[in-house]
Amino acid sequence: MSRSQFKFLRRVRIHDGECGAVARALHHEVKIQSLPAAIEKVSMATKERKVMSSKTFFKRIAISAIAALGFGMLSVAPSQATVTSHTLTIDAAADSIEVNESATAVLTHSFVNLGYIGDSVTITGIVTSSNAGTAGRINLRVTDSYTSVANDASLANSPYYAPSAAYTAAVDDSSTSLYAASDRRDSASRSTITISSRVADRSLGTQLSVDAYNFTAAGTYTISFFTNVSSGAAAFSGTNTPSVTWTVTVTEPTRTAAANSSVTLRTGAISSDSGNFWAGTREGGDSGTVAAATSSATDVTEEFSLIVLQKSSVATNTARESYTVTVSGEAYVTDAGTTVSTRPTANSGGLKSVRMAVATAGTATRVEIWSTGTAGTATVTVTTDSGLVLGTKTLTFHGTIAGIEKVATYKNVIRSGVTTGSTSVIAVKAVDSAGRGVTGVSIAGVSSNLNAIASGTCTDNISYAGTAADVSTRDGTFFCDLTQSVSSASGQAATITWRVLKYLSTTEYWTVTQDVTMGGAFSTFTIKTDKATYEPGENMVITVTAKDASGNTPYDLQDGPTLAVNKQTGGTCTIGSLLGGVATSSGRDALGDVVDAKRCFAPAASGKFIISGQDAQTVPATVTATATIGDDAATAAAAAATDAALEAIDAANAATDAANLAAEAADAATVAAEEARDAADAATAAVEALATEVATLMAALKAQITTLANTVAKIAKKVKA
Repeated sequence: MSRSQFKFLRRVRIHDGECGAVARALHHEVKIQSLPAAIEKVSMATKERKVMSSKTFFKRIAISAIAALGFGMLSVAPSQATVTSHTLTIDAAADSIEVNESATAVLTHSFVNLGYIGDSVTITGIVTSSNAGTAGRINLRVTDSYTSVANDASLANSPYYAPSAAYTAAVDDSSTSLYAASDRRDSASRSTITISSRVADRSLGTQLSVDAYNFTAAGTYTISFFTNVSSGAAAFSGTNTPSVTWTVTVTEPTRTAAANSSVTLRTGAISSDSGNFWAGTREGGDSGTVAAATSSATDVTEEFSLIVLQKSSVATNTARESYTVTVSGEAYVTDAGTTVSTRPTANSGGLKSVRMAVATAGTATRVEIWSTGTAGTATVTVTTDSGLVLGTKTLTFHGTIAGIEKVATYKNVIRSGVTTGSTSVIAVKAVDSAGRGVTGVSIAGVSSNLNAIASGTCTDNISYAGTAADVSTRDGTFFCDLTQSVSSASGQAATITWRVLKYLSTTEYWTVTQDVTMGGAFSTFTIKTDKATYEPGENMVITVTAKDASGNTPYDLQDGPTLAVNKQTGGTCTIGSLLGGVATSSGRDALGDVVDAKRCFAPAASGKFIISGQDAQTVPATVTATATIGDDAATAAAAAATDAALEAIDAANAATDAANLAAEAADAATVAAEEARDAADAATAAVEALATEVATLMAALKAQITTLANTVAKIAKKVKA
C-alpha cells in the first residue's frame, strides 16, 4: 500500500473527522488575518463606556488562538521564540469631553506565544499631540484577562502583568483588583503595561481600560498605543507590532453664570477666604442692610461685604463670568482683592463701579462697600458681562441718634415668682433725624417697681426669635427682655422706661415707656362660643378667658387649656396661647392679631354639642360650654319645599273633591236634560202627529167642500134649467 510522502508529527497528527475541524480553523484564521477588528461605535458625548461582555471577548480570542495553534502545529517545529496572532483594538476611535473632565476607552489585546516561556508584549500609551506636561495624562489598567489553559492553584498558566512605574507591584491576573480606576501609575502623559506568558504555547487575552484626564485646556489630543514584542530566548522573531490611536476632543465648558447664582450681603469686613464667607449666616441670606455713615475719611473698615458666587445651570459648576458691581447713592465699591487702607473718597478716586474677574469656577469673590460719609441710601447692582443681573441690594447709612420709638409690644403680663427672665417683651427702634434705624447704640429698661421687675435689657440682633423675617425692617430694631424680682407676686404692676443716651450726652435720654403687670399660671377659665346655634360645618370661634390662682390675669404667652368636643369637629379647634388672659381657637401672631380666623368648624351632626376641659386647680374642675347644631340652609329649604308640596297636595285633593261634586251635579243635570229632551221629543212627536191629523182633516174637509161645491153647482145648473 502506497504512503503519502508528507508526514505529520505524531503529536499533531489528525485523524478522520478532525481534518474538517482543522480546515475550518485554518479558513477562519485566514479571515482573521484579512479583516480588521470591528470597532464599536460609541457616542462622542460619552465619558465612560461599559467594557464588552467578557464571554464574547474571550470566545473571539479562544477561536483565534486555536486557529493559530493549529496552523503552527502543521508547520515544522520552531527553532526560535515567536509571538504570533498579535492584535490590538480600541472600542471607539474618538471621544469628546470638557476641560478637567475625563474620558475612558477600552483596549482589547491578544497574542499567542510559541516556543519559550517569558515571551511578552509591552503596551505603551502616550499623548502624541503635545509635549507639554499639562496636555493630559493617561492611565492603563487591566480589567480582565484570559489564557487558553485554565489556571491551576499555583497560577502557572496565568499571564503576568507589570506596570512601567513603581505605583503598583507586578501581579498576575488573579490580583487585577490592584489595577483600580483610582490607581494612577504615571504622573506624565505616558503609561505602560507589560504582559508576559508563564508557559509556552499559550494564547493570552487582556482587556484594558484607559483613563484620559487632566486636560486643562481645550483642543484635540491624539493618544497613541504602541506594542513592543520581546522574549527571553536568544533567537527571536516577532515583527507583528499592531498599534491604535484614540482622539480626545476637549471643549471649553459654559462659563456663563445662571440665575441660581447667589449674592450675599454681610455687615463689616470678613475674611477673603471663601471658606469663611458663610460663617454666621447662610448663603444668600443678608446679615444686615443698615450701617452708620462714616464721618471720617480715615475709616479703615468697610461697612459691608458683598459676596458673589456664580453657578451654572447644570450640576457641574463651571461658571466664572466676569461681572460688574455698580452703586448709586451714598456708597463706594472696591475690589476686596486689592489693598485698600482707608475709605476711598471722591478726591482720591472713589469708585462707583468695579469690574470683577473670576479665576476659578465655584469660588466666591468679594466686593467691599464703603459709606461716603453722608447719611442716606444706596443701591448696589451686580451684573455679569452677559447682561444677567445677579442681585440688587438696597443699603441704608444712618446718621446720629435722634430718638427712640416703640415698634411692637409682645407681652404686658409678666410671669411672677420667677427670676428666669421674660424674653422679647417689646421691640423698640432707635432712629436718626430722618427716621432711619440707628445701630450700635445701647438701650436698657428701668423699672418703677423693683419688687416686681428688676431690670430690662435690649439686643440689636436681627436673628432674634419671634420677629419679622424681612431684615430690612429689623436693622436698627432692638428686642428687649425683662428680669423679674425674686419677690414678684401676681397683681403687682410696674412701668418700664426703655431709654438710650442722646448723642454726645451722658445724662439725657431718649425714652419710651411700657406698663406691665405680674401674673401666675392660669388656674380657672371659662369657655364661650361666638354663636349659640351653628349650621353643620359652620366656622366657629371658641374663646377661653382664664385667671390665675389669685384671680388675676395670668402671664402672657403661656399655653391655653386643652379642650375636647363630644362630637367630631372640622379643621383645627385647639386653643392657642394666652394673651391678656384670653386665648381662642383662631390662629394669632405674636401680637395677638388674628391671622387665621377660619380654622375651627362646627360638628356636622345636628343637635346639642358640648365643649369641655379640666382647669388647673388643685382639685381640677370640669368646665363646659354648649351650643347647638341646627338645620343648615339646604335642609331648611328642603323642609320648606316639603311643606309647600304637602299644602299643594291638600289643595289638589280639595280641588279634586270639588271637581267630583261638580261632576256629580253635571251628571244630574245631564240626566235632567236628557229627560227634558225626551219629553220635548215626545211633545214634538205629539205635535207632529196632531199636525198630521189636522192636515188630514183639513184635506178631508177640503174634499168635502169641493164635493159640496160641485153638488151645489149641479143643483144650480139644474135650477136654472
